[in-house]
Amino acid sequence: MFAVLAFSYSGALMLLAFNWVIIVQTLIAQSPPRAALLLSYTKTQIAKYVPGNVVHLVSRHMYLRNFGLNHRSLATGSLLELLSLPLAAVTAICLVMPLVDESYLGPWEMDALAPPFFIAAVGVSTLAIWRAQRSWHLPAIIVVCRGVVFMMCQGIIFAVVLYIVSGSFVALAIPAAIFAWLVGFLTPGAPGGIAVREALLVSLLTHVAADDTVLIAALILRMTTTVGDLILYLFGNLVLMKYVPEITDDRRQ
Repeated sequence: MFAVLAFSYSGALMLLAFNWVIIVQTLIAQSPPRAALLLSYTKTQIAKYVPGNVVHLVSRHMYLRNFGLNHRSLATGSLLELLSLPLAAVTAICLVMPLVDESYLGPWEMDALAPPFFIAAVGVSTLAIWRAQRSWHLPAIIVVCRGVVFMMCQGIIFAVVLYIVSGSFVALAIPAAIFAWLVGFLTPGAPGGIAVREALLVSLLTHVAADDTVLIAALILRMTTTVGDLILYLFGNLVLMKYVPEITDDRRQ
């Protein structure tokens, strides 16, 4: 089951990798082949565990610079990707919360706040897409939708882990996992959200399961996502590398 969950998480990460591809291809007309863009994501994603939480972005940036892409376009692409993830997380939470049994909510008040938050998220994204260039409209919608699916997958994986550990399915685990990921993502300097995510999961679910049970599930989730990142890294280096053209001096210039 651990292997299935790890591979599932790695597959969900590929959605974010394809998001990076569509962002770069939309911003840069003469972008590298898709395999090279995917490799830039899979090869560097594991570096998010380095303290600072920005090494993976810098590494991706420097790798694609070897293909002759300019700094401004790559920086813009990274910024757009970073902005899309919190939007996708908030949207996913708002979509799930109305389905959670009210008896499990405890201190959570998101059942009442979910509709306005969802409307606000949709409104902000709609305004941003409308104000953007017309050629960006469809890519922006695809990026947000893929991000929402990734967040849902991540939440479901934690809910399955908690079910295996505790013996009972807790629907609240899905939005709790997404929210914990979001806080870890937004915490400066936290490599991969380590410790932040686990502490939040215990705090958010302490009223529906024993603290030690939630902590064990959170640690298993951390192991699952870390192995998933390694699988993605190996997939890039063993499979995608075969389809990436060699970097010549002309490309660097």
